Amino acid sequence: MMQTNPFQTILDELGEVKQLLHLIQKEPELELKKKFYSFKEASEILKVDYQTVRSHVLKGNIKAEQLGRFYRINHLDLMAALKDVKSLKYKR
Repeated sequence: MMQTNPFQTILDELGEVKQLLHLIQKEPELELKKKFYSFKEASEILKVDYQTVRSHVLKGNIKAEQLGRFYRINHLDLMAALKDVKSLKYKR
C-alpha cells in the first residue's frame, strides 16, 4: 500500500504562495526601472546642488537620457550614483 503525505496539498499551495510572493517582490523593481528624475529631483535625492548633478551628467559620471532639451535620469542609474555620492561631491 502506498503511503501519501497528508500535508502534500498544503506543501503544494505553499509553493504557489512562495512563487506569488517572489513575483510581488520583483514588481517594485520593474516599476523603478520606468521611473525617471529631472536634475532638480535628482539633486534633492542626492542632497547636492542642481548644477552639481548637471555637470556630472554632462561629464558622464551619471547616466541620463536626453529628451529634447531636457535630461532624465533613470532611478537605477541615480541609485548607482548615490552609492558614489561622496565621490560625486568631490569629483572634479
